[in-house]
Amino acid sequence: MSYNLSRRRFIKTSAISASAVALGTRSVARGFPANEKVQIGWIGIGGRCTRLMIEMNKVTDARTVAVCDLKPDRIEKGKELMAKDKPKGYTDFRKMMDSEKLDGILVVTEPNNHSPLVVPVLEAGYHCFAEKPMDTTVQRVDAIVNAARNAKGFYQIGTQRRYSPTFLAGMPVILNGKIGKVTFMQGQWHWWRGSTKRLGERDGWGLTEQACHHMDVMSWAMKEKHPVSCVSIGYNQDHMPPKTYRETHSATAFKFPDGTIFSYTHLFLLAPHFEKEKLWVFGEKAGVDLPAGMMYGRDKSEKKIAEPAIGNWGTGQTEQLFDFVDNIKTGGKRIPNANVETGRIGTLMSIMGRTAMIDFDKNAFEPRVIKWKDLGSTTDK
Repeated sequence: MSYNLSRRRFIKTSAISASAVALGTRSVARGFPANEKVQIGWIGIGGRCTRLMIEMNKVTDARTVAVCDLKPDRIEKGKELMAKDKPKGYTDFRKMMDSEKLDGILVVTEPNNHSPLVVPVLEAGYHCFAEKPMDTTVQRVDAIVNAARNAKGFYQIGTQRRYSPTFLAGMPVILNGKIGKVTFMQGQWHWWRGSTKRLGERDGWGLTEQACHHMDVMSWAMKEKHPVSCVSIGYNQDHMPPKTYRETHSATAFKFPDGTIFSYTHLFLLAPHFEKEKLWVFGEKAGVDLPAGMMYGRDKSEKKIAEPAIGNWGTGQTEQLFDFVDNIKTGGKRIPNANVETGRIGTLMSIMGRTAMIDFDKNAFEPRVIKWKDLGSTTDK
């Protein structure tokens, strides 16, 4: 089955139903008897993978066959975390693919190493779950997009709010016009912890590595449209050079084709009192606080639309793994909520913000206006 994703078909589906998925339902596809488990392999056994492995142990339809990492101690860690499945360990992911009969592979490496792993996994015909962001440069993002659009298996990205019950309940209120035309969006992700010496290139700097979650949500609210321009300002609290170290504070604004503005702040090293996630969408009639699961009318009305997810940074984490396995077991024909097209926009928005914030030639935080076309992506449709 060629998984040639129709972007137009996905956008139409997303606009009408917010890409809602019937999580928890199970049906059996040909070749998967009811008692047969989906055979899973993992690449990259770091901190993020540890959390996902703990959650994957809850997915009864999956069995971890193999784990792969360049470091032997991490291989042993992965084998211990998935001990009930007695997986084999590998230091070479290609050898793992050649040696094991796998149905799906999860890539959970550092962000700037996603493309060199995801592309060959997709080209080999496997269903692939890869953590966010897609990668840290436009060229490597494009490489994944091209591979995914032409792959036999499906590609799912770990922008997990697309699987959060809170966001799945709240987004249709926006997409179906119940708040009127969207006029403005505001977001923040503020943290008390952090470091001024966290390396930038490995993660793609802060906006790319973490804030891509929120870029993804707001492009979802805009019916999968990408912004046309962006301006961003940032700095490192200890004045570390941006070529090497991530920003600790940033303020970014995006303008969408219809004029809607998304204003966003991403801050670290704050007093704990200020740690908070915010994703507000304002419309002509009302507004929605997505993490809180609330709608507020201009007439001062209030309506609960979902159970809140405030402070739950892991919202949708378990659900996305259940859905990855279920999609494989039911034939891999369903477009994941978080797929190549949604992941592409969210990641490129983050790179757009980073590009507007940092002048790498000058090795300086220097704000400027960047247009979408300035990114030079070759995968626009």
